[in-house]
Formats: sequence, C-alpha cells, structure tokens
Amino acid sequence: MKSLSRHDVPSTQLLTHILERPGLVEAVRELPGAVLGKLIDRIGLEDAGELVALASTAQLERIFDDDLWRADAAGADETFRPERFALWLRVMQEAGEEVLVQRLCELPQDLVALAVHRLVLVLDMDVLEEQLSPGDDEALELERALEWSVSEEWEEFRLLARDPDAWDDVWGALLALDRDHHDRLRAILEACCAMCTEYISGQGGLFQVLTADEMLDSDVAAARDDRRSAEGFISPADARAFLELARRGDVEPDAITRSYFRNLEPKTMAPARAEPRKHTRDLAALLKEAEVIAPRAALPLAALTDGLAPQETHLVAPLFERAMGDLRERDPELFAARVREVGYLVNVWIAGGAHEGRRPRPAEALEMVLRTCEAGMRARLGGQSATGEQALTLLLETAAVTLFRRGFRDSRHPSRPSAHAGK
Repeated sequence: MKSLSRHDVPSTQLLTHILERPGLVEAVRELPGAVLGKLIDRIGLEDAGELVALASTAQLERIFDDDLWRADAAGADETFRPERFALWLRVMQEAGEEVLVQRLCELPQDLVALAVHRLVLVLDMDVLEEQLSPGDDEALELERALEWSVSEEWEEFRLLARDPDAWDDVWGALLALDRDHHDRLRAILEACCAMCTEYISGQGGLFQVLTADEMLDSDVAAARDDRRSAEGFISPADARAFLELARRGDVEPDAITRSYFRNLEPKTMAPARAEPRKHTRDLAALLKEAEVIAPRAALPLAALTDGLAPQETHLVAPLFERAMGDLRERDPELFAARVREVGYLVNVWIAGGAHEGRRPRPAEALEMVLRTCEAGMRARLGGQSATGEQALTLLLETAAVTLFRRGFRDSRHPSRPSAHAGK
C-alpha cells in the first residue's frame, strides 16, 4: 500500500480512501470515540462532515469530551469552548438537517443547554422589560446595546447573540430542532433562561451580563470528569492537588489517589478482547500508517509490558525498571497493579505538570514518572549502592505512588521535578 504518511499525503486522500471502501466505512462506526476524534482532527473538522454523519452519538459524546474543552496553559483547568461547538453545529448541518436534529436530541441535554447558553443570551421578555423600565442612564445604555445586538424572538423569549459570528449556525440549528422537537427546544431554552435570570440577579443587572464573560458550566464539567475518570483520566485540579501534597511530603494514601482507583471501571483494566474483524484491522493499519494512531513507541516501560529482557532496551530508570521486570516474574498480579499505578502517575503529570512550558506528551510524562520513582526508590534504599534484590523487595511492599511521592518531594525543583532526577 502506498504510504499515507501525514507528511506527504493530503488529509483529503485519507478521507477518500476510507469512504471508497464500504468495509472501512463500517469499521469507522466501531472505532473508539477517542480514535475517531483523532481521525477527524487529522482531516480537519470542516472537511470531515461525512465522518461526523457516520459517528454514533456515543462516539460523538466521547469526541466532545476531548474537543470542546481546552486549557489556556499546561496544568491549568480546562474550560468549555462554545465557538468550537458552533463549528460542530455547522458541520452537522452540512451533513444534513436530519443528522443535526438527531444529534441535538440524543446528546445530553445539559451539554446542549450549556453550549446554547454560552453562545446565546436567552431572556424572558418580562425580565427584559423590567431591566429597561427604570429609564435611568444604565437602562439607556442597555437599550442602545440591545439595538446593536443580533437577536430574534421565540415565544416568550428573546435570544441575543453572544458571538455574532456563530449566530447563523446556532439560530439555524434551533429552528431545525423546533420543527420536530418543540418540547426539546423549550426545555433547552428554559434552562438557558433560568441561568441568565439567576446570573442577572447576581450581577446586578442585564447590562453587566452583556459585558461579562462568566463560566456557568460546573454541572456539565462534573459529568465530563466522571466519564473521563472511568477511562483513567484525572482532572487538572486533582492532579495539581496531588502534586502539591507530594511536594509537601504529606501523609498518604491521599484521597485523590483512592478516589481515582475506586472510580476506575473494570473495562479500563485491559480486558481480553475478541480478535478484531478484517475491516477493523485494515482501518487500524491505515490510521497507523497515516499517523492518526501512533505506532507503539519505544517507551522506557515497553520492555516490561512486552516481556523483553531489561537489557534489550534503553532504561531511563534502571533500578526501578529492572525491579518491575523482576516483579513481573515473581508476582504477575502485583506487577499489573504497579503498572496501573505508573499509568495513574503518568496521567497526573499530563494533567497537572508541564514540559518546556507546554502540556507533557505521554512519552515525556512516562519518562518523568519513571525517573521520579527511581529517585524515590534510591532514597528509600540508601542511594546508588542499592541492589536489584533490595529494589524488588521494596517494590513488593511499596506502591509506585509512594515511591513517586518520595522522589518528587526530594527533587531539586519540587514543583517541577528535574529531568535528571535519579540518574
């Protein structure tokens, strides 16, 4: 097969290659949502309408968990991006009004209401009249602001565009929903209106709301965090809290780590899977060749999980990694638990740490975690003279999280462990 590397083949060729083969089209519907999201991102959302039309609502919800939320800086909290949702509305509309309405009906109502609320100010006409009735300077300023606003009326509500550039997409989607699902639209607009009315009361008036940019997404964010925690993700806030506890050397086990493993669903523990069908294997191979799915990287821990001898690969944390290799032979079940602990720590550093001022990549986070666990192990065993047997004994009795916390506390830069820790 001709290479479809992203470096020399346009993304449109990748899309065409998939759409021209019915078996691959069928396999797209079976992709994990996260992988389909990467494929759409590789092609470009504006050009991926056919893939969006193929996606199930479950796939789309999973994609939204990744695509609609962004952090302004590494380790910062992720916030909802309404302008991105508006673009999704446009793409779904291009895929067909029927597809758009189906998605708006099947997606969680709280998510749709949040997106509409962040794009449109939904006001009860009586509340609006109250804001204009005093006739004072602020009411006059409000009246002028309303005159310049892009708006429409729908029953007892007046809808004002927060983002004029997204208005056509949002208003068109709401009208499409109204034709066949009037009650669904009313529920969404009532929720938006309630949020606006409460916010107006808290801010002292509508004029302040029109000029403010406040996030009211805690419920939707919490639901997203719950879904992601079941897949092994950790929120930036929890990651930062864990790292701060580790930096201070506080007593463990901490509530954040306990909650993480308590909430982790069994399906994330790598259950046995049926052999994938041919079309699924073909699509996976195509996506790897196009670098949508990264080929298995030569990560430092790969030798342990693949069953290779430690000396056959480069070790960034020799004592810790060799102890993990020995643990695999001694106690496979405990080894699996330690691997899950390392995975948790990697997720913590991706969510709450930084690498050269940006969010760490998985390989960078893994290397940092291994080096820090190595530093913690050597600190517990008395330094560079520790033996492999001592390291194995310690690992049999001590969680990787505990070793990480010790290494993190003792690092030269407690808030950002040294890349050379443990060397």
